Amino acid sequence: MRVLFFGLAIILNCVYSTSWGQDLLVLDSIRSRIAGADLEERSHLYETLAWEFRKSHPDSTIYYANRSIELIRNEVLERNRAQALNFVGVGYHYTGDNVKAFDFFQKARDEALEFGDSIQYAHSLNNLGRVYMNQGDFLKAYDHYQEALSVFDSIRNAEGVGYAYKSLAELHQTQNNLSKALEMSEKTLRIRSEVNDIDGQISIMAELASIYERLANYDKAFDYYLQAKVKAESVNDAIGIARINLGISQLYFRQKKNAEALIYIRKALNTAETSKNEDLTNQIRLQLAKILLDNGDSREAKQHFEKVVANSGITRQLPLEKEAYLHLSEISKNEGDTELAFGYFTKYAQLSQAWSNAEAARKIERYESRLEIEKKERENEVLRLSQAKNTAVIERQRFENIALAAITAVVGVLMISIWYMGRKRRQVNLKLQAKNHQIAAQAEEITSQNERINDQNRKLQKRNDELAELNNEKDTLMNIVAHDLKSPLNRIKGITELLGFTKLDDEQRNFVGLLSQISEGGIHLINDLLDVNAFEGEKRKLNLHPVDLHDMLLSKAKTFLAEGRAKNIAIQTIGLESRVFVNTDDSYLSRILDNLISNAIKFSAKGKKVVLSAVQEPDHVLLKIQDEGPGFTEEDKKYVFQKFKRLSARPTGGESSNGLGLAIVKNLIERIGAEVALKSEPGLGSEFIIKFPQSSKQPEPVESI
Repeated sequence: MRVLFFGLAIILNCVYSTSWGQDLLVLDSIRSRIAGADLEERSHLYETLAWEFRKSHPDSTIYYANRSIELIRNEVLERNRAQALNFVGVGYHYTGDNVKAFDFFQKARDEALEFGDSIQYAHSLNNLGRVYMNQGDFLKAYDHYQEALSVFDSIRNAEGVGYAYKSLAELHQTQNNLSKALEMSEKTLRIRSEVNDIDGQISIMAELASIYERLANYDKAFDYYLQAKVKAESVNDAIGIARINLGISQLYFRQKKNAEALIYIRKALNTAETSKNEDLTNQIRLQLAKILLDNGDSREAKQHFEKVVANSGITRQLPLEKEAYLHLSEISKNEGDTELAFGYFTKYAQLSQAWSNAEAARKIERYESRLEIEKKERENEVLRLSQAKNTAVIERQRFENIALAAITAVVGVLMISIWYMGRKRRQVNLKLQAKNHQIAAQAEEITSQNERINDQNRKLQKRNDELAELNNEKDTLMNIVAHDLKSPLNRIKGITELLGFTKLDDEQRNFVGLLSQISEGGIHLINDLLDVNAFEGEKRKLNLHPVDLHDMLLSKAKTFLAEGRAKNIAIQTIGLESRVFVNTDDSYLSRILDNLISNAIKFSAKGKKVVLSAVQEPDHVLLKIQDEGPGFTEEDKKYVFQKFKRLSARPTGGESSNGLGLAIVKNLIERIGAEVALKSEPGLGSEFIIKFPQSSKQPEPVESI
């Protein structure tokens, strides 16, 4: 856990420390040169644009790098695609898609090897190491960084050596090996000073300052911050100066030197507000508010905390917003405003839950990405072994053809000149023996390669078994954790119900209601997690039989009548004049309808209606659930059936939503062999349509004897 914490801290530090200002003049200059450039220069300019956009707009990095790849391929330019492929991978890495990044970095590595491009080959290794580090596979990351460093060093590429040392520094920080991280960072600074890379010097000086701060060597940390500030001022890097002033203020604040901390944080705020960088401005305001609060100036501190909260709604900086709400709750409590303090604390708790859910989703995505990457590695290994085998077969055939040609030539010579044949017979025999030895050696090599391939297959099978066992352990752990959390939440809910029967005033009854609502939301989340895990692993045989949709929809309308009335939402059934039957598993279908109807009520405003209907078509049956809620945007529709995806709409009555309900619906619909479609427009409600492939006629009545 400690290693993961430091790993997350370094990743966040990289995101903040590398977000320096974009040079718009440089970008405009590059764009203006593209129109008049020849094809090869245009390809280089596309790649230059891709690199410039990598931190601010990674989607543009992917776009421009792909433009270069298309130009090289379509125009058959005299250059390889390794750098462009690396840049596409960098773009995907910055967007968080590590699987695609891994794929493109591997393609770049193979392309660089094919064309003998050592620089791009080393960059590919370094980039692959970053993917492995992001997935938590630190050993592979270390091996790739070391190999990249070796290649860069062998070709005397100073900038590349600096990149490799910086990557190793970040890796050592994840392992809490600060002395090695310090050594690598100092080497990086020395190289970047030699090549006069000013932006790189600013970045690594700030990183050295943060390492010394973790080592509690505040004098060294302050010294590096000041050096970085001088460099940033020399190139008019306003954003960099603001970040460095923020770091110096945090350094003084940690030492309880609030007067000095206040001076630097106000400087940072003035610069950041001028630059219009809202993300950075929010970080600085939070630090300023904390210093003011520590000085006892709660009034001004409260104003800055409120600004952080207001701007976080735009920038979506959940950690900053969460911390600001917690401090606002404490200030209101000290001021005696208990109701406002509770309101702020409730928002803090909600954001903490949202952040926790997001972190859980990110860990699951990281685990799934690692499995996908290992799968790709196995596939690539099998492909390389297959290619080696094919190459060996081709070599053997080539030697056989050479031997056959030699024999044919000898026979021709024998037929033309018998007298010459006699004199040269011994020499020809010796040549034939040599060829036979070569063929035999090739056969032995092929046999050896086949044995290595079989050994590799056995290793791959063992790895697959290990991965399956790890997956089972993950499922078991999820069930244990969920059940252990469910029990205390049920006890809390039970206690709140008992408190409801006691004599409580209105404020106490309100608090008890909030406790009940929070515990119920937690129970629903755990139930959904258990259901997702159970449905994904469930292998039971379907219980298929004719199900009367007429009866089922009427039953569901009655079941949700009370829930609908609570929000003044009418639940209507139409098209049920005649009975409609489908051949399906009624328990699965019931769960599907529960989730869809519950969602329709949850996201609809008061006074709306939910309509349930079943339609018999010539070759299929359509089951529809329609609401008058906010609808889904085009962006929502891409992720509507994915796990842990929060969409734009929010529950209208304060209900909880964990992003699992529609994932369960999708899973169950696929199990019963049906299809699901969504028709929706923003602001015009939505309609889920379940299509059953064929209908089942109403069962014939059985006459009694």
